[in-house]
Amino acid sequence: MSPVEPPVATEALARALYLQHGPPLQRWLLRRCVDPQVAEEVLQETILSAWRNYQQYDPERGSERAWMFGIARNAANTRDRSRRRHLRVVPTDPADAPAAAHEQGDDDLARFVDRSLIVDAIRSLSADHRAVVVAAYYERRTTREMSTLLRIPEGTVKSRLHHGLQALRANLEERGVL
Repeated sequence: MSPVEPPVATEALARALYLQHGPPLQRWLLRRCVDPQVAEEVLQETILSAWRNYQQYDPERGSERAWMFGIARNAANTRDRSRRRHLRVVPTDPADAPAAAHEQGDDDLARFVDRSLIVDAIRSLSADHRAVVVAAYYERRTTREMSTLLRIPEGTVKSRLHHGLQALRANLEERGVL
């Protein structure tokens, strides 16, 4: 019995995802995974996962590119955890120092990707919640200062901050950042 062919529209979706996001994802994964073969496998897993779960993508929550990078990051992290679980001995050879330096660069890139996902998550908040979250955590304003600036009671500032942070946390958890 032959495998069931996905509909042409779905094949077109997979092709479009690969053409639009494949090259930047592959560049990031090559730096992240070091081994080109592993990077290619993770890219394929990412495209396949996005294709299978495309109905879960919500443009109101962030860009398609950020969603794809989140999938890639999760796939690479899963691959790393699996690999680490199978490693029993950690070499202490000084020749491994370049690999450690490369991993530091990967950490910087991972932080950049996380930051972009956080920015998308903040943008997904309502205007009222976004205003108090940004004022509190990026502008470091007090409740009284926010109340004056936004012309709302201090209790409303506290309520919006509480609910805004809850929504932000849920959004970041869904994106795999937390």
